[in-house]
Amino acid sequence: MKKALIFAIVAVLSLGILTACGGGGGNTVKLQVIAGENGEMKYNPETLTAKKGDKIELTLVNKDSAQPHTFIIEKFNGKTKQVQPGQQETITFTANAAGDIEFLCDVPGHKDGGMVGKLTVTQ
Repeated sequence: MKKALIFAIVAVLSLGILTACGGGGGNTVKLQVIAGENGEMKYNPETLTAKKGDKIELTLVNKDSAQPHTFIIEKFNGKTKQVQPGQQETITFTANAAGDIEFLCDVPGHKDGGMVGKLTVTQ
């Protein structure tokens, strides 16, 4: 009986400590980025914002009529597959560091053509 009571007390205290440490991150933020609108080599918007710890659900919508595009944010291991014209894909990643983080399209020639953007992560 004593062992069960001690175990229960330790379990409750441990849960309280983990909760106080914030062990789970921030809010879930849903973002949408349009690629290739009007055949342009750019993202819309080109600048996104989030807070450190936010879980990001990002949807890339390809409005280009002829080319696939991707969304890559290496710092947070976020990467879509090649999204074909008229299609979309949603990825999830956590903004676990503050700063201005670059995202880009890795289809050959697209980054050099201007398909880059910035995710600003604040504290």
